[in-house]
Amino acid sequence: METFKVIKHTTGDDMCLRNVINYPIGKDQVLKEGFGIDANNTSAATTQYEAVTEFFGNENKTRVFHYMAAFTDKTAPTAEKAMELTKEIFADITDDHLAAIGVHNKEREGGSYHSHTAVCPTNIHDGSMLYGDNDTNYALAQRMADVTGEPVKLVVRSDKGKDWECPVIFTPKTDDTEE
Repeated sequence: METFKVIKHTTGDDMCLRNVINYPIGKDQVLKEGFGIDANNTSAATTQYEAVTEFFGNENKTRVFHYMAAFTDKTAPTAEKAMELTKEIFADITDDHLAAIGVHNKEREGGSYHSHTAVCPTNIHDGSMLYGDNDTNYALAQRMADVTGEPVKLVVRSDKGKDWECPVIFTPKTDDTEE
């Protein structure tokens, strides 16, 4: 079973923002990619997140969302496959939000590869906000199930470090038109 984890940083300060952005692109990753940011420079990427939120007046709102997608070896036997899946899971978000994705080769939830994605909640086109509510989290977990073709467990970590595991297992949607 795949695992999708949301790690909330709703009260994060400047150092938290930098650390969350640095995690996927600045350390221990085997692959990394940026969307609207310089993925080779954590300081520049942090400045880019800050500039977007300031431009739209969202400085006092959630500054970053942190997601972890853990894949089984069956689903993502290579770092390249883990990156491909992660990019597909977040495709709708990375069209409108700054993001950093990094793939790590470290055992998580029974698989060799997992990814971390740091997303700026401010939409770069209109300033609207992405929210870390159940509607968003459930949609992302369902998207992971649909993309991987495997069941997905959703875990949400609060600002205080306490994990909540969703009692629903997200299963891939089937196309009723297929025979």
